[in-house]
Amino acid sequence: MPSLQRSFGVNVIPLNQGESKGAVAAQNVMSAKPDGRTFYFNSQTLILMPYGGMPSIDLNQFQPVAQVVEDTGVIYVKADSPYQTIQQLLAAMKSSTLKMGHNGNGALWHLASLQLAKATGANFRYIAYTSGGTQMLTALAAGEVDLCIVNAAEGRSMVDSGLIKPLASLGETRTDVFTIPTLVEAGVDYIFPVWRGVFTKAGASEEILAEIDKAFKAAVESPEFVEYAKNNGLPIRYRDHKEFSAFIEKEKKVYAELMGSL
Repeated sequence: MPSLQRSFGVNVIPLNQGESKGAVAAQNVMSAKPDGRTFYFNSQTLILMPYGGMPSIDLNQFQPVAQVVEDTGVIYVKADSPYQTIQQLLAAMKSSTLKMGHNGNGALWHLASLQLAKATGANFRYIAYTSGGTQMLTALAAGEVDLCIVNAAEGRSMVDSGLIKPLASLGETRTDVFTIPTLVEAGVDYIFPVWRGVFTKAGASEEILAEIDKAFKAAVESPEFVEYAKNNGLPIRYRDHKEFSAFIEKEKKVYAELMGSL
């Protein structure tokens, strides 16, 4: 926030509205003025909202402003799981039906697990934990499921506590958080990038968006944000509003196809 405040020259007030998986905050952006002064931070979850019982979320009301990071999922098992390597887990996927925890039908980690099943030929028994990553990981540590997919930052504390074990990441390159291979290195041709970016109310002028570009680029490059991203295992991936807008249009098509196949 300090770097954004320096760039904009005004106070930037964070408001954490996690209710309904971010839908409340999304509604607030939709009802805001198109003056480039109200921002919304989210991932693919925004694109999935209209498919997940939130038809009032109109994606056309959101102007992509900046992508700031791009992380990915990590495959976790219980610390004392019989599958201590990704190769052991992949073998088990082919020989038995494993219980896969996810965060709700059509939600981000559910889609990641469905694509994992498609890429490996696995036949998972899916168990939903709709409160999200912490609930999924707690269930994993308790032995309720055999595996789940959550990002590195969210799983880090339970790994450090010795409750769960990361086996492989779903990124193009290895994560800096854990010493584990990518799934591609393990012989599975599958990646699942998770972008995170900023949106504002659609209708802001190009002049305003150009100023916002400068502010967010400076913020992303600031020492404070670089350090924060490194400490939380979030690889920086910056796109300005034009690049991010084009990217989002492609993502809408990708997820429309995925949701249509459920």
